[in-house]
Amino acid sequence: MKIHHASWLSFAMVVITSNVQAANPLADSPLMHPPVGPLVGPYVAPEEPKYNYAEVLHKSYLFYHAQKSGVLPYQRMAWRSDSCKVCVGDFGEDLSRGWYEAANTMKWGLPLGWTVTQLAFNIMMFEDSMNSVDELAEGLELLKWGADFITNAHYNDTYIVGQLGTSAIGPISKQIELDVDFNYWGPPEEYEEWVPTGLPHKAYYISPDNPSSEIVGEYSAALAAVSIPWRRHNATYADILVDHAKRLYKFASDNPGSYVSSRHNAFQWATFWYPSTRYEDELAWSAAWLYAATKDNYYLDEAKKWYAKCSDSWTEYSWDEKGGALHVLLYAITKDGHFYKNAMNYFNQFLPGSPTQVVKFTPRGLAYIEHWGSVGYSGNVAFLMLAFAKSIGYGTDEGKAMTTFATQQINYALGDYGYSWVVGFGDNYPSKPYHKSSYNSYIDYPMRGTFQDKVEGDFTESKTNQRFILYGAVEGGPNIDDTWYDDRSNYEYSEVTQDYNAAWSGAIAGLIDFYGSQKFEPFTDCGLDLGWSHANASEPPAWPEDDCYHTCNKGCPRGEMKSSYAWKLLTEPPEKMHEQLEVLYPGQGLSKAAALEGKTLADLKAIGIKLNANDTDSVSGDAISASAQTEVKSSDTSKTISITLFTYAVMAIAVYAVNL
Repeated sequence: MKIHHASWLSFAMVVITSNVQAANPLADSPLMHPPVGPLVGPYVAPEEPKYNYAEVLHKSYLFYHAQKSGVLPYQRMAWRSDSCKVCVGDFGEDLSRGWYEAANTMKWGLPLGWTVTQLAFNIMMFEDSMNSVDELAEGLELLKWGADFITNAHYNDTYIVGQLGTSAIGPISKQIELDVDFNYWGPPEEYEEWVPTGLPHKAYYISPDNPSSEIVGEYSAALAAVSIPWRRHNATYADILVDHAKRLYKFASDNPGSYVSSRHNAFQWATFWYPSTRYEDELAWSAAWLYAATKDNYYLDEAKKWYAKCSDSWTEYSWDEKGGALHVLLYAITKDGHFYKNAMNYFNQFLPGSPTQVVKFTPRGLAYIEHWGSVGYSGNVAFLMLAFAKSIGYGTDEGKAMTTFATQQINYALGDYGYSWVVGFGDNYPSKPYHKSSYNSYIDYPMRGTFQDKVEGDFTESKTNQRFILYGAVEGGPNIDDTWYDDRSNYEYSEVTQDYNAAWSGAIAGLIDFYGSQKFEPFTDCGLDLGWSHANASEPPAWPEDDCYHTCNKGCPRGEMKSSYAWKLLTEPPEKMHEQLEVLYPGQGLSKAAALEGKTLADLKAIGIKLNANDTDSVSGDAISASAQTEVKSSDTSKTISITLFTYAVMAIAVYAVNL
């Protein structure tokens, strides 16, 4: 059983009673049943799109803004702002960017790296269709945000950050721990004030003495993959990514090993939550992406070498298992019949009617690959089938079977049976996703200053719906009989994660491509409740008239990146960034630009940028955490000190107990 994200309090009995959750739900939490009855007969895919897949893709990308870490260039939603205020590595590297995993405020290297790789894979396969519905600029922006974390994590060729943040403290061998991040239930923006033990986000390193070929290999794959769509827009940036990717691949292959064998406590806990099956598939994955990015036959030979050593990686496709995707990727970039044959053998495990089908389906047609994250896993395979179908032709018999499978899986999750597994899509969608910041936001945190155990109790046991809509998040999924619980205590159903949405987004783009992008109008933020009407919300960005992505503006040319003003923020020279931000935040452009670059206004003055009269040097401190200085009221400070002292006392007792 793969364990993901849970608190140590709620997890204490999981190993003993792993199947008890459904039998012992939260009091008065009803077992939910789909409003529509089971499938009768073989599934027949609609000839015309049943759902607005452009809307789904837009909202799926929006979810990544809810997960963003670091100093934000702009606020997409009122309830998320700057965070990861003390995310600095041992060597001074800025580790603030990227996304938080699930409901936590941590970054585990393997799932984060895979998310970046997969988001790039989506664009590689379906770029034109994404551009046609005006989502390409958004996709490229997200890729850079994730790649920024990885390039900074690659401090040098000896020390590479494999994890940021501390889930728990204590010996894994005795499974006695004091939770740190896992017992924080407030908004990321206030992590440093209220986290138990007072520990900031600490960086944990991969090195020759503490190897992890899967984490470093995935980092390499991610940067090589991101370089491909970015090259046509910024070749210099793409070259930097490829250079990192090559060096990371060399490190991963020269220092073979897995973090599951690490003696470091942080990676031992990572193994507990995110166990890696093997690392050979990540090395094949890395080399294959390097070949795709460089066309250097050395990397193709390396990919084939490692591919041959991971022949048993044929089950799920996820942050852990890359086998199925290797067949698809290698066929797409080589058209080698060997990879075609292996891809067909892989897919026949899922396709109904195949003599080698092994995957079971729920009564309403969900391919049930894993209980935990069942919708996400089926979406991963749906992406692979759509990508492969495009490579061999949608009109072939094999292509038709795969597009039918993919359509069935995606439409199941979008509401074919009366319930949407995507938050904020459709009329009947999850009301209580297991997600902390959309429940306890920095602008609406009723239990601020309360002991975290009490905050946890309210979060998990309350019947209160999320205070803000977590648009686009794909929830875990149902039981094998299509039933589920819609509450935060049963988090195997209600959990949301960055990796669930990664290949899912690609599958949605694939359906846009399959049906024809001309059948979909670009979707925008117009009419979405992003929290700006909340009493504690700041002023929203002042999007200009020529932005049709974040606004209700009309008349922008379709299929051109400039319809999103955010694209200008990505492509303008750094010395002009303050001018672009001044449009969004009048009177604050320079201070926003300084914060984004980890500088003070004095730094900008030093390089010759003239300050306006309205600009104040409100950004102070060191280069990395400059924008993150937050004034805390004295009463809050005293509460923080009290809680910290209390948790240190608990930690001391726990350590004493461990050593008895």
